[in-house]
Amino acid sequence: MSVEHTADLLCRVDFPLYSTAMISPRHLMLAGGGGAANTGVKNGFEIFEITTNGENVIGESVTRFYTGEFSVYSLAARPAGNNNNTPHRVLLAAGHNEFCQVYSLSLERDRSNNSPRDNVHRRSNGVPAGSQQGSRVEEQQETKLVFKTEPLKKVQIDFNAKEPYGKVIRISLNGKFLASGGDDGHLRVFSFPELTKVHDFATHEKEIDDLDFCPDSSKICSISKDKRAIVWDVKKGKKHAELGWDCPNGVKYLFKRVKFGCVEGDNKKYKVYTISNPIGSSKVPSFLHRWNTQSYTVEGKVASYGLAYSALAVSDNGTFVATGTMSEGIVDIYTAFNLSRVKRVRNAHSTFITGLEFLPTSEESAPCRGFREASVVSVSVDHQVCIHHVPELNTVNSITAMFLVIFVLVSTFIFCSYIGL
Repeated sequence: MSVEHTADLLCRVDFPLYSTAMISPRHLMLAGGGGAANTGVKNGFEIFEITTNGENVIGESVTRFYTGEFSVYSLAARPAGNNNNTPHRVLLAAGHNEFCQVYSLSLERDRSNNSPRDNVHRRSNGVPAGSQQGSRVEEQQETKLVFKTEPLKKVQIDFNAKEPYGKVIRISLNGKFLASGGDDGHLRVFSFPELTKVHDFATHEKEIDDLDFCPDSSKICSISKDKRAIVWDVKKGKKHAELGWDCPNGVKYLFKRVKFGCVEGDNKKYKVYTISNPIGSSKVPSFLHRWNTQSYTVEGKVASYGLAYSALAVSDNGTFVATGTMSEGIVDIYTAFNLSRVKRVRNAHSTFITGLEFLPTSEESAPCRGFREASVVSVSVDHQVCIHHVPELNTVNSITAMFLVIFVLVSTFIFCSYIGL
């Protein structure tokens, strides 16, 4: 069992947060808002660059974009093209009530005026004002990298007769499809970024709460308040499988979130992870399940008593799984292959956790993770953004390892001499 830890604060914002996504190896997008009500709380998204000061990982705001009357409840992002030798560009899909709005985000340099404090700082460093060296420093300090935001196409994703609302948006890993689900219970698949409708699955009888593409982009899993979790074949355009399990004591359960995760970094091999909460009973646990994707049966589970799940994330290499709760602000991190908990953070947030996102596990993101094996960000409507690092696994130091090797070699030699070899 893991030791409980405290949360590390990454940054704060001035609006409630509902979703988050990494849009580059070091840039984190946070989205939410106060909704259509005239409360004075802005709607939109803010982008932070994740850096380290040598001791802690911190977030610095680089771009903020307001979305008018629409709070952003769900979002998804994918790189545009290969970005080789060109400024980094991202395509963002954001939920705006019954619509999905696509944005283009381009990383550019922005020139800003220096404050008198900057000039004082340069003088204190011994750089005379007006000197050539000072001019170069001034030019460097006047520019910073920001994301230029440009709205592109928009499409309606929910057609509920009373109050249409799109709850979830996902983009396939290959960047070719966008899937959406909402109050009318339809799972709609569009080509991306053209937003031409490809499929419209109307099997669910109630609103869709979550969905996710598998790593090779061939399947989608959708979960709904009708207590069903259905896997769809994107190419064939039909139902592929349905998740089902024997609930304890006959209690009914509701799937809350679903995520695919690759196995050992191989996108052709993957598992399904779900979190489920009991309906109308506090005496039975909530569950984190890992599903076999050949038979679509449960092959691993974690039972959590007295807690209800609200958020789920899987690292991009499929090594770790994280969950968030509806109460006590608890974030748990597990190893994916055996669902063994490696870290628990209690009271990370003052209210329910609305989103979790693992930082990329690439070498380029290593400084953002503080050079840990993995890190996950948690967000909530409490305006706080926390980061949780996977603790270093216990290892044997080099000196101990050397003595162990010598011991094995000597023991082997003595044993061979004893038996006459």
